[in-house]
Amino acid sequence: MLCPLWARLGWRGTALLSSGLSWISYGASIAIQPRYGTVRGISVLLHLLPMTGWGVIWIVAGGIASGYALVRPGRDLIGVGAAMAPPLLWAVAYALGAITGTSATAWGAIAPWAGHALLIQIIAFLTSPRVTVLTVVARGAD
Repeated sequence: MLCPLWARLGWRGTALLSSGLSWISYGASIAIQPRYGTVRGISVLLHLLPMTGWGVIWIVAGGIASGYALVRPGRDLIGVGAAMAPPLLWAVAYALGAITGTSATAWGAIAPWAGHALLIQIIAFLTSPRVTVLTVVARGAD
C-alpha cells in the first residue's frame, strides 16, 4: 500500500502533503487558541483579520497544498503556491513586527518561516518536469 502511494507522491507530493497537513494543524491551533507570542509577532496583520480568520486561511492553504500533492508535477503550481504563501506571509509579518518594535523577539521567527517557504521552492524546482525544446536552426546562407 505504501509503495504505490510513494510512487504517486514522490518527493514533491510528499513535500506538499506534509506542508499541507502542517498548515491545517497550525491553522487550527491559531484559530482555536493562539499563542501570545504569535499574536504579538504578527500584530501588523491583525488590523486586516482576527486570528481566527488567519487560522482559516492557513487551513484552506493547507487543504489546497494537500489536495495538489497527488497532481502531476508541473500541474501542481497552485499547491506549491498554497504551501509557500502562509509561511512567507508570516515571515513578512514578523519582519514588520520586528521593524516597528511591536515584538522584541519577532526577528527570531523570520528565518524559520521564510526558510520553510524556500525549502518548498527548492523541492519544487528540483522536481519540476524538464521541458525539452526543439531548436530549429534556420539555414539562412545555404
